[in-house]
Amino acid sequence: MSAAGSRFPLSIPWLCFPWGRGPSPHLRREAGPADLQPFPRAIRVRRGGQIDELVDPTRHPRSVAQDLRSGLVSPRDLAAARLALQLPSADRRRGDAFDAAGFRGPLRRHVVDPFLAGVVCEAEGSTSLRFTAWLASMFLRGTPSLPKGGMRRLPEVLADGLDVRLDHRVTAVDTVASGVSTPHGDFTGRALVLAAGPIGAACLVGEQPPVTHPTTTWWFATDRAPSHSGAIHVDGESSGPVITTAVVSHAAPDHAPAGQHLVAALALADGDVTDGDRADGQAADRGADEQQVLAHLGHIYGADTDGWRTLAAHRIPQMLPAVVPGQFAHGRIGYRDEAVLCGDQFGNASIDGAVASGQAAASEVIRRLRTQMPEGRTAQ
Repeated sequence: MSAAGSRFPLSIPWLCFPWGRGPSPHLRREAGPADLQPFPRAIRVRRGGQIDELVDPTRHPRSVAQDLRSGLVSPRDLAAARLALQLPSADRRRGDAFDAAGFRGPLRRHVVDPFLAGVVCEAEGSTSLRFTAWLASMFLRGTPSLPKGGMRRLPEVLADGLDVRLDHRVTAVDTVASGVSTPHGDFTGRALVLAAGPIGAACLVGEQPPVTHPTTTWWFATDRAPSHSGAIHVDGESSGPVITTAVVSHAAPDHAPAGQHLVAALALADGDVTDGDRADGQAADRGADEQQVLAHLGHIYGADTDGWRTLAAHRIPQMLPAVVPGQFAHGRIGYRDEAVLCGDQFGNASIDGAVASGQAAASEVIRRLRTQMPEGRTAQ
């Protein structure tokens, strides 16, 4: 997992997911208490010549008046949004559900749609409404956070106590005999769990890869922060390539270069691109180059970006599996002969969904091993 070697998250959806008080229960169960660095429960919206900040009224009730004065929030929009997120008997595209509920006002156009595009990594409204509603419940219950030490802390915690072999690329799997082949030799176990990502897992077992949403996340260092807030910033008019952006160092100063601030910017990508870290200013974010991204960031923040230094552009062609209507499920796994497959491609494209799928795979393996055990012994 490439995140294991990264001090900062590979893409903004990682930091957006609300791993904090109450949400992401499967992740908290596995990773345990962590030294989390929370982001503000707010969103800042650029519209024309002004920036409006909407603060979560469920945690800050006094912010209601300010939110209403912004012109972005109205009782009618709030009622329509609530109606749209009530799970219907039949799932549908989130965009169609919003339309059907009459949720068409400024709150949707300038705030919800741009923000959700950065979470589900698509701007067309094609994601399952059931999945969207689940994500909304997670954000309402929790607080977006990053662990101290970077996203590498997650795989480090999960790998604690395990025999992990790094740099052993699996070239083939035997789903009947529970074996894997690598350039360093073949390995066979009592069970095989395949958690190789949506594309890697499908290729190893000869299945059709699922549809995924590609993204590019740009990382910039700057001496002066473009905003005093660590909240997510969006362009309410969607006038450029950047979908969401944040001054990450306000919440997680340990992620930034010494003496500087770290700014992240997410762009949706088109086409089949090569995974990897790029710091040469080229990326597949709908044709935008570094200068276009910087110009758009300057507009969103209302700041001069001339002195910003590009640290990297993470191009991730399989950033997030698509969750279309009818696919949302929690803790689901797959099977191929004797192998068990798990990951966020099984109906819940999120960190918590990946962990829930992994837990379900572990439970299935334990169940199988117990049936093979002689009487009086238990699976370890």
